[in-house]
Amino acid sequence: MKRVLYITQKPHHPMLDGGTQAIASFFLMLRRCKDIELTYAPICTVKHPGDFSRIEHSTKLIPLRINPKVTFQVLLKSISAPMNVLRYTTSNANSVIQSVDSATEFDIVICDGFYALTLIPSPWFTSKRVIYRSHNLEFEHWQQRAASGPWYTRWFFKRMSRQIHRLEQNLVSASSQILSISFQETLKLRQWNSKTSTYYPLIHSKEKQALPRSERWSIGFVGNFEWFPNADAVRWFVQSIWPLITAEIPQVQFEIAGRGSEVFHMPTSHIYGLGFIESLDEFYNQQTVMISPLRYGTGLNMKILEALTYGKPIVTTAKSVQGFEHTTPFVIANDPSTFAERVVYLLKNKHEIQTLEIETSEYINTIFEEKNLLNQLEQHIHG
Repeated sequence: MKRVLYITQKPHHPMLDGGTQAIASFFLMLRRCKDIELTYAPICTVKHPGDFSRIEHSTKLIPLRINPKVTFQVLLKSISAPMNVLRYTTSNANSVIQSVDSATEFDIVICDGFYALTLIPSPWFTSKRVIYRSHNLEFEHWQQRAASGPWYTRWFFKRMSRQIHRLEQNLVSASSQILSISFQETLKLRQWNSKTSTYYPLIHSKEKQALPRSERWSIGFVGNFEWFPNADAVRWFVQSIWPLITAEIPQVQFEIAGRGSEVFHMPTSHIYGLGFIESLDEFYNQQTVMISPLRYGTGLNMKILEALTYGKPIVTTAKSVQGFEHTTPFVIANDPSTFAERVVYLLKNKHEIQTLEIETSEYINTIFEEKNLLNQLEQHIHG
C-alpha cells in the first residue's frame, strides 16, 4: 500500500475554470487507483475556497488555507525570487505538509500544478518520489503576458518570467517523474527531465440531446474572461472575423458563456454575452459550431476538451490545440478570412458537421479511453 500525498494548486471543486477541471479529472482517477492510501491537500484561497462536501471518507483531507496577498515581506524578497511564487511559499503551507508527513511518512508526493510543486520541502526531492503533473510551462505564461499586456506591465512580467524560468527548470529537473497534460510541452519538459510523459485528462462523451429542428444558426464560445487569452481571442474574433461571417450569413448568432463574458454583450450585432452558466449542457447543445480563436495560451485547452465531450465541431487556431498530439477532429484556421470561411462552410453543410461528430466520438474513445488512462496512472505510481 503506497501512501500518497496529493497537493493541488486549486481545489478540485467547484469546477470554475480549466485548471479546476484538470485537477478534478486527475483526482477522480487517483481515487480509482488500487493499493494507495490517499491524502488530499488542496491550496485554498479566498478566490478558490473549495467545496469538499463530496469527499469520500477514505480520502484524508488537509486543506492548505493560504492568503496569497502581496505583503511588504513578499515585495522585499521579490528582488531575487518570483513574486507570484512568494505569495504561496511565504505562507505556513510548507510547515503544515511537513507536520502531516511526520505522522504519515508519505512514499509518493504528487504535485498538481506549478505552485503546488513550489510548496514541498527541498529534501523531499531526494527522500521521496515526487511526481509533478504539469498543467503548463509557467514561465511561458508570463512571457506571453509580457508580450500582450500594456506597456507599463511588460518589464515586470518579463522579469517574473525569467525568475520563474530558473525555478521551474530546477524543480522539474529535481522531480522523479513529470506527467504533462500537453503533448507539445512534454517535448520541452523532456529537455529538463527525461522521465517526462504526456498524460491527458479523462473525458467522456456526453449523450447527445435530440433538439427540435430549426433554422437557428449559432456559434458558441466558453471561457473564463479573467484569463487574458480568452478576452483577447473573443475581441479578435468580434473585430476581425465576425463581420466576415455575418456578411455571408446575416442571421447567425454568437453566444459567449463564462464569467466576465457580459462585456461582449451586443444584441444589435447578434452577439450575446451570457455570463457564468451553472450548467452548460443546454448551451452546448444549442450551438451549431464551437470556436476557439486563441492567439495566446500554454498547456492543454480544457475548454476544447469540454466541447469535444459534447461532440461539437470546433473551428480553432493552431494555438488553441497545441497541447494535442493528434488534431484529427479539429478545423484549424489562423487568419481571419480562413477562419470565417471555415465557420461559414460548416454552418451551411450539415453533412460535414455530422462527419466531424463521428470523428470526434472516435477520437475520444481512442485517445481518452478510461481503462487505458487508469492503467497508465497506476504504472506511474507503482512502477
